[in-house]
Amino acid sequence: MASISKDSSQHYRITYEAYSKFANGINRCGTLQEVVEDTKRHLKYLLNFHLIKMVFEQDDHFLFFSLCKNEMIYSLAEEDSLLHYERELFKSGIPLKTSEIPFQLFDGRFSTNELIKPELWAWSFQKNERKALVSLISDENKPFSYADVEILKLVTDCLEAKFQEIFLKNQLANKNKSLSEAYDTIKKQHTQIKEIVENQKQTIEERTREIREKNQKLLHISALNAHNVREPLSRIQGITQLLEVFDDETCRKELFPKLATSVEEMDLVLKEVIEMASQELVKLKAENT
Repeated sequence: MASISKDSSQHYRITYEAYSKFANGINRCGTLQEVVEDTKRHLKYLLNFHLIKMVFEQDDHFLFFSLCKNEMIYSLAEEDSLLHYERELFKSGIPLKTSEIPFQLFDGRFSTNELIKPELWAWSFQKNERKALVSLISDENKPFSYADVEILKLVTDCLEAKFQEIFLKNQLANKNKSLSEAYDTIKKQHTQIKEIVENQKQTIEERTREIREKNQKLLHISALNAHNVREPLSRIQGITQLLEVFDDETCRKELFPKLATSVEEMDLVLKEVIEMASQELVKLKAENT
């Protein structure tokens, strides 16, 4: 019994040391390629597998990360690149253990015929509202057990955090680059913009002066005609108010004729105003040509 306890303690110590080396190495990585190299170097000391594949959410894409026979493959792709069981796992989150292994997992790197009773294990881990899909193929030569799930989850969390850090750094670098390029463009065009502004300023001053002169002429037209228009309009307004006071016969015999006369007078005045305004507008148009 003491021997078993001692072996377990030694096993956990070795596992802890191996994970510490793995995690410290990952933390020092600054690029995706460095993560790949560190994973290839240390992951085999933590877990037994012939193939391990991880899929991490990255906005509307997925980062595919697969290690097999010390060969690492990684790419950024869309959801339709997920295998059928991965799509189901992504939706349901129910872990999977099966001897039916999709050949697409291997990418031609090896065949299940090389393995003894191979098994596919798959999980959906979630952290910070982002999911990570993990697939692992083991057999009797490289056995995997439920006791290894916790260390697998630690590895997945470590890689997910590093990938997210690299992804955000790349986004920030791209935005900074875009801002720098935009600043350089604005700086180069500063002289041109200044010239354009000066030209526009001069043009605006000229147009403002022309508009001011035209407005003065139009105000003159308005002043000349305001009195002529106001008089018949006032009579019409007065008559319409009286219509509410007098009876129908009085309105028909006395008010309606006066209203008709005022309307005719108003019509004549408006025609004179329109004619005078048209003449002035023709003059203004002639001055501009």
